[in-house]
Amino acid sequence: MEIVQINDYVMNITEENVKQILYKLENNNEKAFVNYSIRKASDKMLGFLADYFRLEIHTVHNNIFYLFIKAISRSNLAKATMMRELRSFEKETYFYSVIKKKMEISGLRPWSAKFITFLEDAIVFEDLNALQYKLRNKFQRFDVPHSLQALKALARFHASSILYEEKRKEEVKPKMYTLADDFPLLSEKSGFKVTSPWFQQCMKGALEAIRTFSNYDDHMMARIENCWADIWTDAMSLSSSSKLRMVICHKDLWNNNVLFHYREDVEHNFEPDDCVFVDFAAYKYEPPASDVMLLLYCNLEPKMREENMSVFLNYYYEELAGILLNHGTSLETIITKGEFFKSAKEYRKYAAVVCSCLMPQFWIDDDLLTNIFSHTEKFNEILLQNKVAFIKTMMENSHNYKKSVMEIFEEIVERYCH
Repeated sequence: MEIVQINDYVMNITEENVKQILYKLENNNEKAFVNYSIRKASDKMLGFLADYFRLEIHTVHNNIFYLFIKAISRSNLAKATMMRELRSFEKETYFYSVIKKKMEISGLRPWSAKFITFLEDAIVFEDLNALQYKLRNKFQRFDVPHSLQALKALARFHASSILYEEKRKEEVKPKMYTLADDFPLLSEKSGFKVTSPWFQQCMKGALEAIRTFSNYDDHMMARIENCWADIWTDAMSLSSSSKLRMVICHKDLWNNNVLFHYREDVEHNFEPDDCVFVDFAAYKYEPPASDVMLLLYCNLEPKMREENMSVFLNYYYEELAGILLNHGTSLETIITKGEFFKSAKEYRKYAAVVCSCLMPQFWIDDDLLTNIFSHTEKFNEILLQNKVAFIKTMMENSHNYKKSVMEIFEEIVERYCH
């Protein structure tokens, strides 16, 4: 057996673990295996808080099963500590073992990886890479075809939430019902908190970058400084709104959580023909526009995003409406197109602020990113203590980083500080 070692940590998969996995695999009658191997999923950072591995199991009948494992980090104490403080592993295990099972709709194309089982401090999934799903290069923003596939997957995810809720409403009549009644974790305040050190560092880092690298005059800079905290606080307050119809939202739709499948056309060009999401650890019960706007802000070049905003919002709404109609439900009775467009406008601020938190961390070369965030001390210092210095250093040393990150900072200024 091959065992992967990261620093002083060995990911130990036992024979009993392999038997458990084989037992849990759907449509599999094989319980005996010849060998198995486990390795790092990538030399690069796939996510900020967990460790990731690929497991390959060879059975006695020459079948091979490819699995993907997400584990609480034992190579970086700071990551493990933050993961436990955010309860992200607990939330994700609850999502797959309870919520997703109840939300699944027969005949609807999947919107996430298939969950297999839990191990100690780890979750086992089917390996999407073995099914030819790939991450897009994060420096290549989504074009229109990728954006539409991602919105189509998001519509499937949100439709699953709505249809389950409608079904439960019928079952509990005349009692008032929301998904939080079945899934208490949905009502917990988690994720982006204004008072958290991480969020405060994001807010301060963005403001200091504007002070240092923007061309605003003293009068405008004073206005920015006066309204900056209010803008960020107001953006977060939107996430607790209960005025609009809610769905279960992913809440972390940046590039590495969005995978695409491709087909080859007659001219040997590859076009995306499907999309799925991973990392359901930050989900919340919110209006669907929260996810839609975050997806568009985190993954699209701003000019392209704005030129196609109406197209994208219409596309998502019609996809969602079509899925619901096929299952006997009218979207217009749940949220009208006008209400959805209005909510998208409101959640633009939220998406811009969250993108401003995430982009300074991921708009970095993979080798440098891995080097920086693989060390406990650096991880803590950058994310929780002094993100200001990190952002300034990156901008002084990379024109591309400065241009791309300042673009979202200055969009917040232009939209909300005048």
